[in-house]
Amino acid sequence: MTTGTVQDGVHVSDLHKTFFAGTVQEKQALNGVSFSLSPGEFAVVVGSNGAGKSTTLNAIAGELSVDSGSVLVDGDDLTRLPAHKRARYMSRVFQDPMQGTAASLTIEENLAISARRGQPRGFRSALRAVDVETFRTALEALGLGLENRMKDRVALLSGGQRQSLTLAMATLKRPRLLLLDEHTAALDPRAAELVIDATLKTVAGGEITTLMITHNMDHAIRHGDRLLMMHEGRVILDLDKHDKQGVTAADLVERFHDAVSDRMLLN
Repeated sequence: MTTGTVQDGVHVSDLHKTFFAGTVQEKQALNGVSFSLSPGEFAVVVGSNGAGKSTTLNAIAGELSVDSGSVLVDGDDLTRLPAHKRARYMSRVFQDPMQGTAASLTIEENLAISARRGQPRGFRSALRAVDVETFRTALEALGLGLENRMKDRVALLSGGQRQSLTLAMATLKRPRLLLLDEHTAALDPRAAELVIDATLKTVAGGEITTLMITHNMDHAIRHGDRLLMMHEGRVILDLDKHDKQGVTAADLVERFHDAVSDRMLLN
């Protein structure tokens, strides 16, 4: 890893990734993905299935290697680092609310595991050493009353509560980048709104740079500072907060078709 002179923030530059290269199944999953996020910026990514959204997150997180391109966070080049070494820079919340927590442990124990991330301590010493008030503060920020249930097992929580806890765990140590991979998709509408509300409070309160994938166009329009639309492994539309004002789902569909048509003409 090298430390460069690039300004603070997240800089994804010209990512390319082809699966099954040289075979009849060859698929270009990423075709020059580029964007930058300023510190504390909240960007929402939309696009159809196969557009490259999750592949982009996997590339940023180090879950897959890219053929070319770069990923920089606060000037540090992470492009060739494995996922476990990128963990000190970023946290990720997945779609499945059961994936990010240990059901048989208490809320407090789950948070303790998250707090000792990257530290060579045993579980018991970590649990004694962490500041329980830090956990309480993190849970209070969610507005769900979980700070009063810290001794409850996670298995007793609803899907929305559990995903909100996962969010608190992911942001406990204030990562430089938070990746949200359709983290409301597996929830019913009420639970999804609960988690989105918790997300907004957590991200804004911690001024955490965030990249969120969603299929919910209402969430994409209403929330975040930026809206990125992907298609066939590229970012084809990038709207800032001002550009998003007054935009409807129908407007986005129209802009999508315009962007695709323009790209076809250029090709």
